[in-house]
Amino acid sequence: MSKLISIVLPVHNEFLNLKKLIEEWDMELKKNTSIKHEFVIVEDGSTDGTKELIKKLENNFAILNLSSEKKRGYSQAVLDGIKASNGDYILCTDSDNQIKVYSLIENINNLPKGDVFLFGARTPRNDPIHRKLYSKMFKILHDLLFKSNLSDPSCPFVLGEKATFNKLPESYLLKMREGFWWGFVAVSKKMKINFDEVKIKHFKRSEGDAGYQLKQMPGIILRNTIGLLKIKISNFN
Repeated sequence: MSKLISIVLPVHNEFLNLKKLIEEWDMELKKNTSIKHEFVIVEDGSTDGTKELIKKLENNFAILNLSSEKKRGYSQAVLDGIKASNGDYILCTDSDNQIKVYSLIENINNLPKGDVFLFGARTPRNDPIHRKLYSKMFKILHDLLFKSNLSDPSCPFVLGEKATFNKLPESYLLKMREGFWWGFVAVSKKMKINFDEVKIKHFKRSEGDAGYQLKQMPGIILRNTIGLLKIKISNFN
């Protein structure tokens, strides 16, 4: 019996990337008869025509459209997508087309069971130098607090059973305003959920904004440090 995989894509102003991403993923995944798939597109207050594009894509692809007029933020968007998913399995990834469908295809026969998440490691990571430097520094703190043994704890490629995702307390996942996956790993560790890390190919962003600017980083680092400490001292496990 085919397994249904829900592909959760938080989306904000990705008009230039989204159509190509959906077409490529859909075409390749349809070649594998052992799975079915749906795209859970969590549109987040876009102003560039992304909303209208998603409505058109719905005519040709299996899409659950979770558009929002107001921007809810990346963390809430991911969680809204997880809650609305219909799949036996959920893959959370980004909509910037830096992670290709092949990373999922290469792991279709390695679907995690029970309290395990398959977690990606971008190899190599093709992001701006300030984002890579921030991650390297923040990883030192993250390792001291949670000892995840992951080489890339902020990688937006996470695959697991929906039942496993549902075990994680939403209120603590939202402690990380920007660094959602750092917090996700921290909460998972406290819940005794394990990780199977796999290398995935990561591509340079070809269209659109590459993310947070250098001037934003001090505030992001401070907020995320506070968020991690709150998770560390919590007693929800």
